[in-house]
Amino acid sequence: MMANSSPYRLKDGGLRIGWAAEDITPDGPVSLYGQYYERISEYVQSRLTVTACAIEKTTAGGRSEQAILVSMDVIYALKEMQDAVRTRLQGAIPDIDLNKIFLNATHTHSAPYPEVESRFGEILLNGICKVVVNAWENRKSAAVSTGFDYAVIGHNRRVMYADGNAEMYGDTEREDFLAIEGPTDPGIDLLFTWDLDKQLTGIWINVACPAQVTESKYYVSSDFWSEVRKNTAKRFGKDIFILPQCGAAGDIAPRDLTTRYRAGEPDMWDVPGIVEIGKRIDRVIQNVYPSTLEKITSDVVFYHQVRQIRIPTRIVSDEEYRKALAVVNTIKAAEPADPYSPHTAWNRFLKEIKDNEKIKTHGPWDSKTSDYGWLRPMEIVVQQYEDKHRPAYYEYELHVMRINDVALATNSFELFVDYGFAITARNKAKQTFIVQFAGDSGGYLPTQRALNGGGYSAMANNIGPDGGKVLVEETIAMINAMWDGDKH
Repeated sequence: MMANSSPYRLKDGGLRIGWAAEDITPDGPVSLYGQYYERISEYVQSRLTVTACAIEKTTAGGRSEQAILVSMDVIYALKEMQDAVRTRLQGAIPDIDLNKIFLNATHTHSAPYPEVESRFGEILLNGICKVVVNAWENRKSAAVSTGFDYAVIGHNRRVMYADGNAEMYGDTEREDFLAIEGPTDPGIDLLFTWDLDKQLTGIWINVACPAQVTESKYYVSSDFWSEVRKNTAKRFGKDIFILPQCGAAGDIAPRDLTTRYRAGEPDMWDVPGIVEIGKRIDRVIQNVYPSTLEKITSDVVFYHQVRQIRIPTRIVSDEEYRKALAVVNTIKAAEPADPYSPHTAWNRFLKEIKDNEKIKTHGPWDSKTSDYGWLRPMEIVVQQYEDKHRPAYYEYELHVMRINDVALATNSFELFVDYGFAITARNKAKQTFIVQFAGDSGGYLPTQRALNGGGYSAMANNIGPDGGKVLVEETIAMINAMWDGDKH
């Protein structure tokens, strides 16, 4: 176990930080969310956790700034859940601005859907409210330091072919395989929190990869974050908290589609994969820990702003509509009259999954290029085009924070990596924590390159590159405003 060096006690700089965590694992078999088809859990591989970190900074002039960050081992942070948390906590902690609370998800596919009106939703809502209150009440004089290093956690999962088309998890053994469509982001951002005796209390860990190694399994799992928590407890003690964050990673998954395990990489569709990724993140923590000890400070600039951002929804063109309608009509024309027939697109899709689970070593077991895989997104495209009342704009809640030279910015999307690079490269902060799956579920936000290639994750999107550009510009503007004149 690593020991903290504390040659002297830090001065109280007016910064207060509190932590709390709760187990939100449901009892018994539950429906796991994250695939087209239903999966009923058979057991619990690792527990689900909700963690809160509360921050408050009071200046000598009496100005107070605050934030409560809540990370959850679920697939999405739904707006309805965030609203329910704020509603339930009205009056419970009168000295906090409820709008400064925001939720983010790790995007595990091995937990129930987090809707408020469900048995699991009630467990989750209770857990969130409890950790928010406890984290706020646990605030103590604090200090922070930051770290950054690289580790290969995620890979781009969109495969391009010679004809210009792309597929998510496409076959790279095909003779017409051309390239992997987009980049990856191996950077890992860390923020360490300490008490004034330089004793570690918690770590924010921002990784540009969703927690979906176990996305197709039949067990409850917090995925690789369970291993991160386990390794951190061994290294620093069980009282150290971890706040997981997923960076811009809409086109990323934790598996290399070109190497395909030939070099002996563990199975990135099952437990060996989460163990390996846990080790890689632990090595990053080990690497940066000595240097971050030297940067601990209680003299912290802290700002937190919240704005409602409107970005344009994607307009489905006439050509896109005609093509989508043709696909829908062709597939439906071949459907048998009996909806229970094994020859329907849906039942053929399910049979293929069951067959692949028996014969394939690694996933994916479903095919997004099957008839049903095409039918589902094309029906959405048709619906989007024909819906005359479809909103022209999507509104989401953008949180931007400054902690000394570090910025944090949220979004509600599966944001493709290129957008994250644009935000990071063009803002004035020395380090940027981008937190996706925050505050709502906005769906995939692909690049123009991805739309040109098509395929799952670049079809039936509510927001397109025009909306992505607005998101990038608004985020950069909010971050840079905190550095304007560098007067703080």
